[in-house]
Amino acid sequence: MIYKFRLISDENELFSRTIEISEDDTFLSFHKAILKACDFKDSEMASFFISNDDWDKGQELTLFDMGEDDTGTIPMQKAKLSDFLTDKESKVIYQFDFFSDRALFCTLTDIIKKDAKKKYPVCSHSTGNPPLQTMDDNGENFDELFDETGIDEDDDLFSNEDKDELGFGDEFGGEYDDFGGGYGGGNDYDY
Repeated sequence: MIYKFRLISDENELFSRTIEISEDDTFLSFHKAILKACDFKDSEMASFFISNDDWDKGQELTLFDMGEDDTGTIPMQKAKLSDFLTDKESKVIYQFDFFSDRALFCTLTDIIKKDAKKKYPVCSHSTGNPPLQTMDDNGENFDELFDETGIDEDDDLFSNEDKDELGFGDEFGGEYDDFGGGYGGGNDYDY
């Protein structure tokens, strides 16, 4: 059977997505379908929480295996949808931004027969813009702010010569060296 989920956000009342996915798929497959449907990057932490009708968080299904701890979490790749959600109107919270405690609210709206013409999972309905994936404390999108700088996060903005010219390391009595970003001169360490 195919589970039909409606996803909504408390940040944008015009946003909704409908995702159809096999009951035998894992929560990891559901996670990937949500990323695709919302055009989210696959570089952020996320968890599902099985929920009740009041949207209280229950069992957590994590993106990564947390090891042998006592948290009681289950990795998404080991959790089939049908093992946790069996009734129409079952609810699950998809937390995609842990720093700002932001989530999508997913309701199992229907259980339908598989359509041989469709490849699952599929986003069968899309309305409105999804919420921003990450935000800072002021409600601004981290990724957009960083992208506006035009700086690649892996770029070293200054060469060693620039660092010497700008006076980097003067307070340590030496010039910037080429050995791991340390400062030469004026220290008693053996290399």
